[in-house]
Amino acid sequence: MALCATVSSRNRTPKAMAAWLAVAALLHRYSKSSESALDQDLKACRKSDPIGSLLANVRQEEGRIAVHPDNFSGALADKGGLLGTYIACRHRGGLDLLSNGKIILQSKIERHHILPRALFDEKHKASADCIANIAFVTEETNRRINMRGPEVYLSKISKEVLVSQCIPTDPRLWAIDRAEDFWKARRKLLAESFNDYLHQALP
Repeated sequence: MALCATVSSRNRTPKAMAAWLAVAALLHRYSKSSESALDQDLKACRKSDPIGSLLANVRQEEGRIAVHPDNFSGALADKGGLLGTYIACRHRGGLDLLSNGKIILQSKIERHHILPRALFDEKHKASADCIANIAFVTEETNRRINMRGPEVYLSKISKEVLVSQCIPTDPRLWAIDRAEDFWKARRKLLAESFNDYLHQALP
């Protein structure tokens, strides 16, 4: 809102604005010392190069404009992590797992547990509710996959579609007893895609 109020539409760079917002959300810029961070960023919005100034604020806090696989290690309550996951998948083309159609944010797009939560024993069910276990699919796809084992349904999905959702293509990882290895590999893919997105979108 502050950027739109201070920068004319002619001078705005929507891609860079969206990328700055995405990295700030994924790095939880406003979850710690939120008032001072917000104050810094509001001042940056009034400078001659607002995007450059906003990025400088992030660099001052983080060291560099890049994310690490650990930034995708949160639970589903991490909204910044979910946004980052969606952006990483969208950057790779984001295709629905069954229909192969492009995934765009709309009312019928749902979060899908790649390794179905119901297949984990009671002791480990909560661990399945992590960002690295989430793909974005249509409501119909989510219903059709239901609780089928990952080694069954993932084997029927093309490599192109798996790559578009940053899902590891090594079938040895498509098992509940390899969940931690699967999530570690996926976090790495998500970070690589997100960093590539930043490289292309930011000045």
